[in-house]
Amino acid sequence: ATEPAEAAAAAGAAMSSSSSGVSRGGQVPLAAESVDVAVFCLALMGTNLQEILGEANRVLKLRGTLMVAEVASRFEDIRAFLKAMMQLGFRTVSKDLSSSYFYLLEFAKTGPARPDPVPGLRLLPCLYKRR
Repeated sequence: ATEPAEAAAAAGAAMSSSSSGVSRGGQVPLAAESVDVAVFCLALMGTNLQEILGEANRVLKLRGTLMVAEVASRFEDIRAFLKAMMQLGFRTVSKDLSSSYFYLLEFAKTGPARPDPVPGLRLLPCLYKRR
């Protein structure tokens, strides 16, 4: 059996090893429902959000935790995003929207992600200011 720290390290390495966040086969090298916690910290940069978050759902155990820390300005409609996460099999546990720079969201896996396109699952591009 894989220890939680080893599984998290493998997931982080696999998710950061490609520009889309998942391997070419669409899956990180972890068994289904094998991870207690998944963390996306400034990691939702791909255009295939549903695939990336669906893969997090696949590897997380039921009631497992998904933590998302993302640039606040990328959320055009946070309510629509949270509603979309419900359709991907996640319940919002907590949300910290107090910072004007970053949002911290905590979700719990409630079941499988729906396979068809999820409306509202959209993040704006991250724009960098030249200094």
